[in-house]
Amino acid sequence: MTDLPDIAPDSTGEIRPHGLLVIDKPPGPTSYDVIRILRSTCGISRKWKVGHLGTLDPFASGVMVIALGQAVKYAEYASRLTKIYRARLWLGDETDTLDPTGKVTASAPVPLDWRDRLEDARQRFLGETKQTPPIFSAKQVDGTRAYQSAREGKAIELRPAKVKIHALDITGCGDQWVDFECTVSSGTYVRSLGRDLARDIGTVGHLVGLERLAVGPLNHDISIPLQAFDIGGIDVLMHHLRPVQFILQHLPTLTLRPGAEFQTRLLQGKRLGPDDFLDGFPEIIEENATFVIIDPSGSFLSMGRPSHHAHAIVPFKPWLPE
Repeated sequence: MTDLPDIAPDSTGEIRPHGLLVIDKPPGPTSYDVIRILRSTCGISRKWKVGHLGTLDPFASGVMVIALGQAVKYAEYASRLTKIYRARLWLGDETDTLDPTGKVTASAPVPLDWRDRLEDARQRFLGETKQTPPIFSAKQVDGTRAYQSAREGKAIELRPAKVKIHALDITGCGDQWVDFECTVSSGTYVRSLGRDLARDIGTVGHLVGLERLAVGPLNHDISIPLQAFDIGGIDVLMHHLRPVQFILQHLPTLTLRPGAEFQTRLLQGKRLGPDDFLDGFPEIIEENATFVIIDPSGSFLSMGRPSHHAHAIVPFKPWLPE
């Protein structure tokens, strides 16, 4: 797919970036700190939409995806992407945050044969499972973020949620620690995975290191150190801005026929039939299917979904021309 125009000045000369940035976040800043730093170093107006596609804990590092401008409205599709992490789990102490920033709330001896138990434990976590999120998390309980209630000392009960562990590999062990790498569905808390793994081998534990290696196809190899924006500002942003298709690659694609009349109908949200696309579309379409509509050059145009009244595709969330 070809790149979209990524920077467009408005009538006042203000720079208005559209697209995705893959940031290499260092330990320390919150996810909102990263957005604040980008606005400050790149001179992005507070009126311009900027959002992150999934939080990354302050103590954690690694890949953080930022959406700017029109790309923000496609953020929901990033929630369907798998994520890859590597982590270090410390055994013997559990903290209230399940990371090194919290207070120790439980301690337990580490069994002498804990290494022998690891493989069976690893196998048990693979596939779909239910996971209880940490009390220090962004989950909402009665309209309030769980971490806000936890900081106020309020009792919190979080319900287990379905998650999927696609892969879980033990990559190293020490006297009292375990390194692991995992590929997980969106919504999985690796801090909770570490807690549960420690309990499964007969002790307690918390993460002392966490790095996100990838969000779908956006990985560490193409990430930009956050510090680079202190030096290069908007020039670094312009050079590394990526098209929104990167978070849509898991969805089927339809190619609109060339011609202004087709694009006009798409922008008006009118139904599009098989003849409006270069390769048509399947005879049978799942009711909840979502498509990516592109032009013949590969540029993104719109999302599409099946019409309930006819064998047609209804465009929605179009990429609006500047």
